[in-house]
Amino acid sequence: MKRAAFTLIELLVVIAIIAVLIGLLLPAVQKVREAAARMSCSNNLKQIALAAHSYHDANQRFPVGCYIPYAKDGFHDTQDITLPFGPNWAVYILPYIEQSNIYNSININAYPGTSLPANLTNYPTYDRTWRALRGYVVKTYLCPSDPYNQVPYEDASGVDAPAEVTWARGNYAATAGFTDSDHTTDGRNATGNNPFDGDPADGVVPTDPTNPPVSKGPVFFFSTTGKNGSRIGDFTDGTSNTIIFNEVRAGISPLDSRGVWALGHPGSSLTEAGRFYNPTPNNTLDSPDGQTYGDELQNCYKFWADSIGANSTQTSATMGCFPNTSGDQANSAMARSLHTGGVNTAFGDGSVHFIKNSIDQYTWCILQSKNDGMVLGFTDY
Repeated sequence: MKRAAFTLIELLVVIAIIAVLIGLLLPAVQKVREAAARMSCSNNLKQIALAAHSYHDANQRFPVGCYIPYAKDGFHDTQDITLPFGPNWAVYILPYIEQSNIYNSININAYPGTSLPANLTNYPTYDRTWRALRGYVVKTYLCPSDPYNQVPYEDASGVDAPAEVTWARGNYAATAGFTDSDHTTDGRNATGNNPFDGDPADGVVPTDPTNPPVSKGPVFFFSTTGKNGSRIGDFTDGTSNTIIFNEVRAGISPLDSRGVWALGHPGSSLTEAGRFYNPTPNNTLDSPDGQTYGDELQNCYKFWADSIGANSTQTSATMGCFPNTSGDQANSAMARSLHTGGVNTAFGDGSVHFIKNSIDQYTWCILQSKNDGMVLGFTDY
């Protein structure tokens, strides 16, 4: 008796059907995977926000954005990542995210270890031993959607870069308001700085025809003492109306300082929202002319390429920055993520919300300020 078997044509049809089914199933699997990653990221932000509140309970203040004794309003060296900046908020809260072993591996109180100068003439004498923790990978600080956070920040040149190498990545940044960080030193409201400074050329407040200057209201800021962080009572807008942490992306080049958890500068672990050249989360504005759009990073010129911003054909790029020249400083940077359509954010009340890329510049700005006095008429950000 002849045994039945598949013909070649039948086998090819079955293979084609299976291929079609896999093709239909794959996007669904990817969506489920991304949904899980986004939820894990949201949980990380929740832990970070609660840790910041635990720090506040213990110290009656939130931690500072970064301890920089020589910081001054408008002093550009304040933002120079080659100078002896100190620990940042992400270092200070380590004991509150079950990372006391990392925190205890250094003597955080050894910094600055020198007399506090009005200038930087003695900067070689600063005690920078706290930076020994820079290579530790902290899982809570990593978003699972960002594959680039596995590659440390490496720039051995020391030119427009920290003198140390192998800085571990992170994907969360504290909000420093919405103007350059040197102007919000020690928590200054910087009402006279753009955007929304009362000058119509710098943005008009849509809810008030008198167009008042708006407080930049930084929650986390460069501190000259390391002990003067924001208090809950400073949130006159209400904690539920103020973002305190945003997502950031890890640089797609090892030379890109964005997304470094222990580096307390813009794009690494701080964000400044809503400048006109960088108005909203995940914007794809680029700077082919070298001076117009994107994040203002000290070392962008080292890795900038036309593919890093708006002209990119890769969705993993679109991280515009100023391809500036040597000697510039790290001035400001935007919240970014690899989640589809927006970024996760943590508010002052501990809640976590997904902010859409389509949010308008004004709303995005005042959500980052703790005391602007403006009232939002809706909650669908």
